[in-house]
Amino acid sequence: MEPYIIIISLASIIIISHFLNLYSNNTGVPSVLLLILFGMLMQLDQVLGVKFGLEGFEIISESTQKSLLSVLGVGGLILILLEAALDLEINKKMLFDSFKAFIAAFLGLVLTAFSIAHILKYFSDELDFMHALLYAIPLSILSSAIIIPSIQQGFSKSKKSFLIYESTFSDVLGLLAFQILISSFNTGGNIHYQEVIGNIVISIIFSIIISVILIYLFQKIKGHVKLFLLFSILILTYSIGKILHLSSLLIILIFGIVLNNYKSFFVGFISKLIDEDIVSHIQEDFKIIIAESAFVVRTFFFIVFGYYVQLGSLGSSTVIIISLVILFITYLLRSIVLLPTLKGRIWPEVFLAPRGLITILLFFSIPDELVTELTTLHQETIPGILLFVILGTSLIMSNALINVKKIELAKIALEQDVNPTLNIDSNSQDDHSINHEDGNSDDMEIKVDADSHDHQSNTYEETKSQDDQINISE
Repeated sequence: MEPYIIIISLASIIIISHFLNLYSNNTGVPSVLLLILFGMLMQLDQVLGVKFGLEGFEIISESTQKSLLSVLGVGGLILILLEAALDLEINKKMLFDSFKAFIAAFLGLVLTAFSIAHILKYFSDELDFMHALLYAIPLSILSSAIIIPSIQQGFSKSKKSFLIYESTFSDVLGLLAFQILISSFNTGGNIHYQEVIGNIVISIIFSIIISVILIYLFQKIKGHVKLFLLFSILILTYSIGKILHLSSLLIILIFGIVLNNYKSFFVGFISKLIDEDIVSHIQEDFKIIIAESAFVVRTFFFIVFGYYVQLGSLGSSTVIIISLVILFITYLLRSIVLLPTLKGRIWPEVFLAPRGLITILLFFSIPDELVTELTTLHQETIPGILLFVILGTSLIMSNALINVKKIELAKIALEQDVNPTLNIDSNSQDDHSINHEDGNSDDMEIKVDADSHDHQSNTYEETKSQDDQINISE
């Protein structure tokens, strides 16, 4: 294929994604859902290829689709997590909100994963509970890649913070649980909880130290080209953490929080090590770079995923029944978890539970040796369930966001109806003031005329008196 055709195609996809993003902001429909549907439309490439005499034509070859999704998924996960962390501020309210979100994410993940595992085991004789849990964990994780871009408008600061924390913790805890489960298969089903807790503590300490060192070093670097260098080092750190079996997402999350709240970490004698003007400049520029990069990577990931999925799997009655049961259990358990956490105010949060990037990424991360005896289930049934659940949760979320958008527009319309009345009242007050001033002006003119009349009368009397005196003297 000609290189210019590839460049035109990539540029066109980004432009289309931008307009889909604008449409999403105006309507409340998640842009991710539109991107997946756009990718599905691209599956017509083979039909068009046959029509134009290009048999076997594929936009993306089948051999590279899975590996491309994995790379884009890891990059997108890092960028989206960084984008969210760079908006989080450390304060007392933040600690309280994050604790609530952690409880909701933890309980939601555990209850949903065990319930889905039992559902899968009930409908499939091939699965034991541990293998069912291997598929259930990805289906139980909230997608921060879908939630975070979708709640930028129409949500209060407290609701937005809760949803960002909850989806982020769900990603981190879900990935950690998945890694523990994979390790348990390798060790014969034994889980060492002390190692898990130690892993988390080491990851947190390591993350804070690395974050402080990186911020200190990068303020010393001269030149303009350093932000992508910083991002490259973060990706390298994430990959090394994965190799060392650390909680790599915690490293990314903590770095973003430290950079956005550097004044809270660089205290005492350490505060002398940084120049606040330089670090603030790095912080603002890094936010822009990460936001733009996350937009591009998220665009290509979900379009490639839409191109990858097999739509025929949605026609299976087994897939439809299992997926509907999973969706029902998911929202039932979510409402039970959120009721005490949010004190009964669970709308629209209860319906904001999409599955997406992390679900797909973990499914592709399942080692082949663990599913050698589950070929049909792994290649046909489970992918269909994943697609059905991802599309179902996105559509339910879309409906909730559309209603949020309608409420926001109704509030704006109400404010516009109230403001003209206020303007009329203010104009009436201004007119009254002007009339009052005009009345004062008329009073002043009458007073001046009266004074002038008195002066003229006095002058006439003085003149008459002088004439009388002259007559007397004569």
